Amino acid sequence: MTVCILTNDAALFPSAALGNGRSIRTLTLATEDGRMLPPTTDDFSRAYRELEQEFNAILVLAAPESLLPGANAAHLAAQSHGGTAKISVLDSQQIGPGLGILAQIGARKAAAGASLPEVEECIRAILPFLFTLICPGEACPPQDEQNDSSMAAPADLSGATPIYSLEEGCLAAYKKVRTRRHLLETLQEFIEEFEKPQQLAYFRGGSARLHTRSLREAASGLFPGALFTEMELNAPLSVLFGAQTTGLTVLEIPK
Repeated sequence: MTVCILTNDAALFPSAALGNGRSIRTLTLATEDGRMLPPTTDDFSRAYRELEQEFNAILVLAAPESLLPGANAAHLAAQSHGGTAKISVLDSQQIGPGLGILAQIGARKAAAGASLPEVEECIRAILPFLFTLICPGEACPPQDEQNDSSMAAPADLSGATPIYSLEEGCLAAYKKVRTRRHLLETLQEFIEEFEKPQQLAYFRGGSARLHTRSLREAASGLFPGALFTEMELNAPLSVLFGAQTTGLTVLEIPK
């Protein structure tokens, strides 16, 4: 059985930890009036028909419903799909590097000959060990909280700017910072909570002006064998969170 990992382009893939790219496919997300448009049932149905020409099984790795709805549409398309491919849908509870890391791990498992249930089980086992902080650079709440002004963040750090952690796929208040220095210190304190992480992925928008040399040096000093990747937000994530967004994803699987 050949397994495909189908995700969307709200994923970021750490460049130095590339999985089997042949097994990873992404749905392109559309935008309208500066907002993300979630993939529809028709989008997934078309993707399934195309992918089953090459793969026997498809694992849809969806972004969190609270941030970018799509898992329900993927489920509906799978239920109505009359093709030959086996299809499973999994809410990744992650976005950005976290989503990309899960896709890469799943692709490597699939490349080793694992079945669809085995790939899904592997990814589910890793979900509790991925941790993400996000500091939106502009007013950019989740789509189901667009009217909640308490979520709005200023375009700079002159005022109190919230940092959120991803908790089971939802944004949870983590801390507020007032300066870029305080933000950097918060990110450093965050990584110091870990013992032996395998990967750290710092991500930022194109307009973010946070200097990360000290963060990279701190990670290197604490975890010499860990992979530290610095990534720029792609267009979907910039639309979703803002062009000045910064964040950090850490993978630590106990050994």
